[in-house]
Amino acid sequence: MSAVNHILLMPPNWIGDAVMAQPAMRAITDHYRAHQPSVRISVCGRGWLQELLPWLNLPQAAYADSIVKADAAFLFPNSFRAAWQCRMAGNRHITGYRGQWRRLLLSTALKHRLSLRYQHHRDFYLDIPTSLGMEVTERHVRLTAPAGAIDNGREAMLAHGLDPQRVIALAPGAQFGAAKCYPEAGFASVCHTLAKAGWQPLILGMPEDKITGERILAGLHTAHWNAAGETTLAQALELIAASQLMLCNDSGLMHVAAGLGIPTVAPFGATDPARTSPSGEHVRILFQPAACSPCLQRECHVAGHPCMTNITPQMLSDACLDLLAA
Repeated sequence: MSAVNHILLMPPNWIGDAVMAQPAMRAITDHYRAHQPSVRISVCGRGWLQELLPWLNLPQAAYADSIVKADAAFLFPNSFRAAWQCRMAGNRHITGYRGQWRRLLLSTALKHRLSLRYQHHRDFYLDIPTSLGMEVTERHVRLTAPAGAIDNGREAMLAHGLDPQRVIALAPGAQFGAAKCYPEAGFASVCHTLAKAGWQPLILGMPEDKITGERILAGLHTAHWNAAGETTLAQALELIAASQLMLCNDSGLMHVAAGLGIPTVAPFGATDPARTSPSGEHVRILFQPAACSPCLQRECHVAGHPCMTNITPQMLSDACLDLLAA
């Protein structure tokens, strides 16, 4: 293969997985930048990636809204479709994991030495550059806030009557499904406990989380803001970066907060923290598994949702207050 002046990265298709793949993508980009400082780096994926990319700490990387032809392409999605689309865009040097009947579409078809079912997703993605002999200097997620992002988040908080030094972010939803979600009443209990301690809740999420947010905040007599459905992803990231703590389910926003070094508390139940726990120095994971967990299902079919109700609101409140006092 001739000199590589342009590389293409195709990250995973979920925000959380894209963040967990950040160390692997950084290892790949660092490898090529060391050999060709002016190398062009294109990152192609779903529309939200354009807003997330500036936070992924990938110098020189630029978003591409469609698959481009490059000297070397790296696929993180495991689907046949991703490999086919990459090949149809004219790419001939494509690296990715084999499987899904796509081996012939890849120029470098890597064996699955790790499994997403048993190993951490971050390590699974890191095995791509490792298998290629690339140096991996950082195995943990290290995100960076773009210039002005934290100030933007603080200004938005002030505009809604909040004190940025007292704001805690809560994200009660999860796109994968309700099985990952801590009960609404439990979130409300934690929210009220933290408010009594002087903290100001900020609800983040999708439009469908708006009503849940209203119920969580009901009866609160301290400053608060239900921003669910009111922000773009970029604005939500700014608010997270300006917050003092994040309380959330196993979700993409959890990985972002932890990767930014924001103190993060997350209850796990339907999913396995050994596989998808966030990477960060100020993280508290609460996992009190039921006999059926981790089930990895979208919806809970067991009466009482025991994997979540085993985690009491007091446990979550204590974890939050411990991190806030640190």
